[in-house]
Amino acid sequence: MRKARRVRTAVIGLGGRGLYFARMYSREGHPGFELRALCDLDARRLGAARETHGDTVSYYTDMNEMLARKDIDAVLVATDDPHHVAPTLAALRAGKHVLTEKPLCQSVEEAKLIIRESRKAKGIFMIGFELRECTVCQSMKRLLDEGRIGEVKIGHAFDNVSVGGNYFYHDRNKQKGFFKSLLLQKACHSLDLLNWFMGSNPVKVYGIGGLDFYGRKAKPGLKCRNCSRRGCPYRVISRRLEMDYDATVEIADDCVWSKEMNLNDNSELCISYANGGKATFHECHFTPEYSREFWLVGTRGKLYGYYDNPGRFLIRIEYAHDRERRTEEFKPVHTGGGHGGGDERLRDEFYRRIVENDPPREAAASAYYSTALAICAEESIESGMPVAIPPLD
Repeated sequence: MRKARRVRTAVIGLGGRGLYFARMYSREGHPGFELRALCDLDARRLGAARETHGDTVSYYTDMNEMLARKDIDAVLVATDDPHHVAPTLAALRAGKHVLTEKPLCQSVEEAKLIIRESRKAKGIFMIGFELRECTVCQSMKRLLDEGRIGEVKIGHAFDNVSVGGNYFYHDRNKQKGFFKSLLLQKACHSLDLLNWFMGSNPVKVYGIGGLDFYGRKAKPGLKCRNCSRRGCPYRVISRRLEMDYDATVEIADDCVWSKEMNLNDNSELCISYANGGKATFHECHFTPEYSREFWLVGTRGKLYGYYDNPGRFLIRIEYAHDRERRTEEFKPVHTGGGHGGGDERLRDEFYRRIVENDPPREAAASAYYSTALAICAEESIESGMPVAIPPLD
């Protein structure tokens, strides 16, 4: 039997997601990967990584020094959101295969720059849209491509985020100056899926939104440890938070009700597509459930798709123009792992594309248009006016 190719990896950025990637894109996570190097500017993060990986890998604070190594094939970019651009460009220019964590970047101009560079690069380029790889989303796309509901004309998507308080409103750094918006940081996954299911690129967006639940109340600087409100549902008792993708991160304990918090906790969008389709998108960070839902209406019927991390997947198709009401249901199987199994399947797909030299045709467009849509939507919310989405080409 022919021996499988070994892809030698490195990770830039060692926060919770980066450490997770270091485990997944190594022999521990996949027999085809071998972790060679880790890079971060923060010595404390490097120290934490060394406790796990010991002397089996090399550690760097200078990414260019690491990227100069010939024995590194692929790079995972998992830096903080504002710092994705420089390592992504550097890794592409160094001839590496690159997978960049979402969101791609934080401006339309930077997104175009990365896409231009990826088209010239020797290596495979992918973005961390693991939800595209989970079974329910793959099944939904297959059913749509089969024409089960005809040509999709109308879409509705709901990003229900029950954990918004714990994830985004305890750290004063994670405001608009850091994340830009939660449409970009959190919802770019769902916006990408909506674009994918609609079968077209967005051309215009109008949005409304606000900070209607968190923030606005407490004085700046208040910490959970100093607060007398013991019954607060968002009170931080342990600074270590278990994430939904099998990783633990350290969080701050700033009050979620602080007047310093300024990220919108809800948004609603109306989106126009190049193929004439129209869609709405709703994101809420104080709803009771943690799930994503899609309603897609076509010329022959309507498809409903439900996703949550535990994998209680559901697809329902109701057909139109029949004498008797006819409905089909599908329950795709959760394949195990983080993000509904998408993390593992994305890793496997990255490996396959590297080994088979099979660049993903949609990666550039999906990365760009999810980013541009989120950025333009936030601009529309702030201006109160519709915003045209600059085309990629």
